[in-house]
Amino acid sequence: MHAILAGIPQSLRPAVLIASTCALLLLATALLLPSAPPAAPAAALTTVTDADAVRLDASVTRRNGNEVLWQLPPPSSPLRAALFAAPGCTIRATDFFDASPGCPRCTGLPEERRFTRAALSRGYAVLAVSSRAKCWSLDDAGGGEDGSELAAVQSIIKWWTTEKYPQLAGLPLFGIGASSGGYFLSALAARVKFSSVTVMIAEGMYGTMAEIPTGYPPALFVHMPKDTERARLVAESMYKLREKHVDVREIQCDDFAVSAEFLAERVPGLTWAFANALVDMLRRKGFVDEKGMLKKDGRRTPWKEAAEEAKVLPERFGLERHVTEELNVAYAYHEFTSLKNTEVFQWFESHMNH
Repeated sequence: MHAILAGIPQSLRPAVLIASTCALLLLATALLLPSAPPAAPAAALTTVTDADAVRLDASVTRRNGNEVLWQLPPPSSPLRAALFAAPGCTIRATDFFDASPGCPRCTGLPEERRFTRAALSRGYAVLAVSSRAKCWSLDDAGGGEDGSELAAVQSIIKWWTTEKYPQLAGLPLFGIGASSGGYFLSALAARVKFSSVTVMIAEGMYGTMAEIPTGYPPALFVHMPKDTERARLVAESMYKLREKHVDVREIQCDDFAVSAEFLAERVPGLTWAFANALVDMLRRKGFVDEKGMLKKDGRRTPWKEAAEEAKVLPERFGLERHVTEELNVAYAYHEFTSLKNTEVFQWFESHMNH
């Protein structure tokens, strides 16, 4: 310090010492203060987009033992591609669309409906198929009189893109599958010509495939690294696909603090009053830490029972699955998410000509 002060005029030394001391105090304060919790991604909060103008109204049928739902883009959006969606275990095709005259049983889960609206607004025709059982079957020889689900869905896609809507025949075909649907899609892509696929919260069946066929489509993995074992398996799948010269990429989804703003804006029909009361209850019950981060997955957090006990749950509350899904997204261990819609559709767009 003496060496530094030696080069400074005597009259300025007190000011220099004061400034240096203040700078050190500010640095120490910044280092000692707790860091702010991760906030919900910007994509989670309200922004007006073309997707907001899309009204979901699916057509419904059954083919080969599977429930089949679809919707074409609005007339204002030129038809550009077809997209197949394979839901995960316990999730149905009806969860990708809102209740409507065409589908009164549809439930419109927050993440799935946002994805569907985003696809339609971009000119993608959307086809969602429910598994016959709770989860998808990968038994290529089973299925009884309806045949295997792999063969059944292959037939459904062909029917939809050629017989039902011939205008889809020459367009790019994309696929997205989550969890059980991700495993199913990875196997289906070995027999259906997709332009590219997105495998979500799953590593796919690549580790058990005897051979990845030539021409296998580019694959995007969207996963949550908090699930460390699945992250490891995703890395192995990516390595195996790259060995076969398949274009691959990954997107990781991290956890963030739960807020009333996040819940109210993600779940249609959820009031700000209830969202505020719910988040306050999560804090009082110790379901979140001091930063607002969930301590457990939404499925393992008895938030509804606690809300009933605290008398903050509205009468005839019918959004339990919707709220739980958003808590799962915030916890970021295993859930379908639309928070990466922009990146997913950029991936699809970059493979329009594959």
